[in-house]
Amino acid sequence: MKKTLFFLLLGSNLLSFSQLQVSTLNLTTNDLVYDSVTNKIYASIPSANGANGNSIGIINPNTVTLENTVFMGSEPTVLAISDNGQYIYSGFTGSSTIRRFDVATQTAGLQFSLGSDPFFGAFYAQDIEVMPGFPNTIAVSRKRPNVSPTHGGIAIYDNNIMRPTTTPDHTGSNVFEFIDSNSLVGYNFESTEYGLRRMSVNAGGITNISVNANVLTGFFIDFIYKNNTVYATNGTVVDISSSPFVVGQFSNATGPVVYDNYYNKVCYASYGTGSLTFKRFNPTTFLLSDSLPITQTFGNAKSLITCGNGCYAFNTTDNKVIIIKDSTLGSVDTELKYKIHFYPNPTKDYLFVDTEVEIKEIKIFDINGRSINNLNFESNSMYLGNIEKGIYLAKITDINGNTTTEKIIKN
Repeated sequence: MKKTLFFLLLGSNLLSFSQLQVSTLNLTTNDLVYDSVTNKIYASIPSANGANGNSIGIINPNTVTLENTVFMGSEPTVLAISDNGQYIYSGFTGSSTIRRFDVATQTAGLQFSLGSDPFFGAFYAQDIEVMPGFPNTIAVSRKRPNVSPTHGGIAIYDNNIMRPTTTPDHTGSNVFEFIDSNSLVGYNFESTEYGLRRMSVNAGGITNISVNANVLTGFFIDFIYKNNTVYATNGTVVDISSSPFVVGQFSNATGPVVYDNYYNKVCYASYGTGSLTFKRFNPTTFLLSDSLPITQTFGNAKSLITCGNGCYAFNTTDNKVIIIKDSTLGSVDTELKYKIHFYPNPTKDYLFVDTEVEIKEIKIFDINGRSINNLNFESNSMYLGNIEKGIYLAKITDINGNTTTEKIIKN
């Protein structure tokens, strides 16, 4: 086994273990998501954090600082981000609502009620997922806190309009993931049925197709989905390409899980008896690739995300956000050291740039990385009236060769 070097830098919150570096931000949070365009982590911050509670917090993973907070509502909890980075949706425990956060404008927007059960009261969001390719459409696993089981079925919402057909309550899918825009996989962790469900989505709503009991087992188990495979928070690996079956087990992996597309690893913030360890596994052999003890926290991990290539973040029950970075990966761009502002953003025609230094070049790309040609940047402005509506990336290079990338929206 390759030996690694372990040392503590005195007077710093930085810990190095081989190539992995750990930084800590003291912040009370419920959930985390990441937007690759803004290169920011977005956190749901409850009122327990103090004056800036009941908000979405914007965290810079490079500087490990909370840059801003935006008020969202009473006790924000679960978050979900659209695959194009346009919207973040938040559920709440203080209100029976969903609210949408616009990433480009950094503002709280559309808010709507989840309604109520005529016998058991208001619905609250237990899990939220945004439909792939459709940033205005979400699926919500609803719960009723004063009922056992709490599950109130999954519903599909287009903006604030619910499609009429929902899945049944009680025995259903507390947590779920989209397979594609027409199908989902979900898991029931509130009864000993332990059902792993396939669900279908159409214009009328959502329906159960099949259920397989006891493939996954355990209360309050969550999972992620990748390439016809379910990776569960208890370390179980399930193939769902046909009838679900267990294909492997990650040893001593218990905690939130994320798939690292850059390194092709399955990562866990794994907690044991009084300790927490960050682990990366091979998704094919199920063998441990590396393991990093996390000594900066005494709590358990709550959610785990990637935050760029070689970057991971999770929040803890003792009110910390832990950011882990692979120090062997250098940044592709030399980031600008000053503020740059596009306006108006969103825009219908002209996009203007306000900055402190001369801009050499601006290149526009669509969200798939394709360059948009025949756009001329002159006199700190660019005409976008002849391109389609949508979200684009603007890569800016100044006269000193420094670069940065910003998100723009064409209406």
